[in-house]
Amino acid sequence: MKFTHIILFFLLTFSFPFSVTAGMHPYGPGEPSMGSANIKNFNGKFYAYIVLLYNENPHFVNLIQKGAIPLKMMAREGFHISAYRNYVTSLQNQRIKLMASSLMRLYLEPTKYTKKDLLRFEHTLNRYNIILKFSRDKSRIENRISLDYCIYGKKIPITIRHPLMQNREKIYNIQPFIYYDEFSTSNSTFYFNMIYINMDEVKNDSIIARRIIRGGNPGPLFFVGSRVTEDIRFCLKKFFAPGNKNIQKEIWEMFVIHELTHKIINNRYDHYDQVSGEELSLMSTIYSKPYLGLSVLYSYLNYNSINPHRIAAQNFIRFVAEKTKQKTIEKKPSQLKYLSEVTLKNLAREYFSNIVKTLR
Repeated sequence: MKFTHIILFFLLTFSFPFSVTAGMHPYGPGEPSMGSANIKNFNGKFYAYIVLLYNENPHFVNLIQKGAIPLKMMAREGFHISAYRNYVTSLQNQRIKLMASSLMRLYLEPTKYTKKDLLRFEHTLNRYNIILKFSRDKSRIENRISLDYCIYGKKIPITIRHPLMQNREKIYNIQPFIYYDEFSTSNSTFYFNMIYINMDEVKNDSIIARRIIRGGNPGPLFFVGSRVTEDIRFCLKKFFAPGNKNIQKEIWEMFVIHELTHKIINNRYDHYDQVSGEELSLMSTIYSKPYLGLSVLYSYLNYNSINPHRIAAQNFIRFVAEKTKQKTIEKKPSQLKYLSEVTLKNLAREYFSNIVKTLR
């Protein structure tokens, strides 16, 4: 699809570190994601033909029926229009047929439709589990309509409030029904109002926390991309010690706060620096859930390579050492976990505020 290369850049830049077994992928190429729908049903087929019409991309149509759009056919001018027209003719479901016909008219006669018309189409298609955004190329005489993105799945409103920033925009979590490379690890995509949380990662980290609380061994599983160290084990035990917390819910919220921070910073400040982005996300998590946030920080410190996540963690440790006048913390980061919850929250909020001031 036309947006893939762009979104992959943002995925690699702003994704929450992958946290299952090292080198393990949550889904194999071409396998379905966590959604319950199948691309071979009515809605999935509708989605596939929309992508074919607007992006001239037969990939999803050929997933449904191998060889439906062969290379020989693609060599013909307007192959996507004729194939889409045949699809519309074959439809028995009158509701989908009417909608599919309207989308073909939109593609062929874009000047007849207003911005409000495009928004109505987008809203209606959401009911079919087709999440897309139309755009109009005003530089061309025919004002051709194209797709900024087109995803088969659901978008669920995020109800968790950011702990340190107000956000007036509705943010949605994307739940794709089929496999996409750009939705393989949790990330804040470049779409203005969407993030993606991979439930396999949430479940993986929840399993680790549960095993540690019960005195077990996490085995080969990685927590937020790191082997479980004694510091990570200590923080998870301390955070979940009361025993009245829903482990998976807490881990889910940790992921949401992380990606929500990136999203708000990107939207509000048009800021995409990797290190400061990770610092802000880490501070938000530590402020919201101090010892769970620290478990993430210790995971970052345990990464083998120097990357934005590890640098962000090291920068905060230096700040804490200076602020608390405990210089040994910089050389022995393990000491950080012995600070009180109140102290950790205050330090995280102050460090967060210091960075945000530089973005204005």
